[in-house]
Amino acid sequence: MRRDEAKSLLDGAIAAAGGEEVEIILGGGTAALTRFANNEITQNVAERRYVLSVRIVQGKRTGRATGNDLSRAGIKRLIDQASAATRLQPEIADLLPLPGKQEHREIDALDPGTETLGPEARASEVGHAVGRCRKAGLAGAGIYEVRSGTIGDYGEISPLAIANSRGLFAYHAGTSAAFRVSALDGAASGWAGHESHRAQDIDGDALSGLAVEKALRSRDPKSWEPGRYTVVLEPAAVADLIQDMAWISFGALLVQEGRSFLSGKIGEKVMGENITLRDDPFHPLHRGAPFDAEGMPTVPTTIIDHGVAKSAVYDRQTAAKEGRESTGHGLPVPNTYGPLARHLVLEGSQGSVADLIGRVDRGLLVTRVWYTNVVDPKSVTLTGMTRDGLFAIEKGKVTHGVRNFRFNQSVIQMLRDVEAMSAAVRSGGVVCPGILAHGFQMSSATQF
Repeated sequence: MRRDEAKSLLDGAIAAAGGEEVEIILGGGTAALTRFANNEITQNVAERRYVLSVRIVQGKRTGRATGNDLSRAGIKRLIDQASAATRLQPEIADLLPLPGKQEHREIDALDPGTETLGPEARASEVGHAVGRCRKAGLAGAGIYEVRSGTIGDYGEISPLAIANSRGLFAYHAGTSAAFRVSALDGAASGWAGHESHRAQDIDGDALSGLAVEKALRSRDPKSWEPGRYTVVLEPAAVADLIQDMAWISFGALLVQEGRSFLSGKIGEKVMGENITLRDDPFHPLHRGAPFDAEGMPTVPTTIIDHGVAKSAVYDRQTAAKEGRESTGHGLPVPNTYGPLARHLVLEGSQGSVADLIGRVDRGLLVTRVWYTNVVDPKSVTLTGMTRDGLFAIEKGKVTHGVRNFRFNQSVIQMLRDVEAMSAAVRSGGVVCPGILAHGFQMSSATQF
């Protein structure tokens, strides 16, 4: 749905509200997925889906209704439901009136080739990956997914366009492509993946080559004792840990309520001097929405600057508490979670993960992690497991597979002990490098 069509739809919905103070969010688009397992395609699906979310404000009360019937009758029904819900809500003492017109910076994020990529092209790329796995005697599994609009992971829908009765209108559409492949041989496995806003950046053959190499090297892993190790974390592993940290740390509400490690630490050194972490939708590897679910412009926000805590991210409500402007990180109102950093960038250096490996005398190479859970939010201590390729590094070389570990590690402490980083790439929705860090706590070994 292009800009003019979206604006016409939202303008009509505002008119149908009959003078109510109203905010309307349109989200959705198209998503297509080719899934493969045991060296053959097992699923090929596509969807086109749009939803409309109507919020009414009546003084200090607000209510919302959401649906997917975009006809005039369907829109009018949503408006009536939102109005009825608003009248039943308790007053919110610090509820803000809707914002007025805003200026939004545009981002070139819609790639025509990705938008029109069909199932045959996806199948061809999967065929390259499957061919590699078959040749190596391994079972290949994975996905090739392309999206246009604002359908995200697990079907989550974010704003494609937003408008309100005070003159605000914002629109952003983008494309994305993701290829992930696992090569499997019993308990041995290897993984590789790539994300981009352009499908032409995907190379299934090269990615499967990496996965196959890891799977073959993972055979007959050796047991190492639990303990603290020097580790090289590949970007996929770093991204998972950074995402978890963002959910429990970077929003201003968390900071204001004392639930974040940033609480009382702004202006203080909390990580190594080589760590700069920010939220930036304008980064060329992100190309994310330049506005949030309140229609406010998203401002690139440095959270950690060379190890020093600089700022949380804000929505309108948390910003008002401190007499400052929103940074454009709001979720749909009302919400109890507060603002969220959505386009994380951990600045890297130059070189490759192989360069980091060459600096390690004895340690572990971690491909990625899974089943991560929070142990202590204030220290950002997470537990989880390594997977799809854990290897010994000895005298700068990867020598053999190692049985997987469960880890128990403070991400803050990890980022204090980073010796070196590779160039940043996009992985798991985060732009980040691979890192070489010391003292990573592997708490117990697994049986595989």
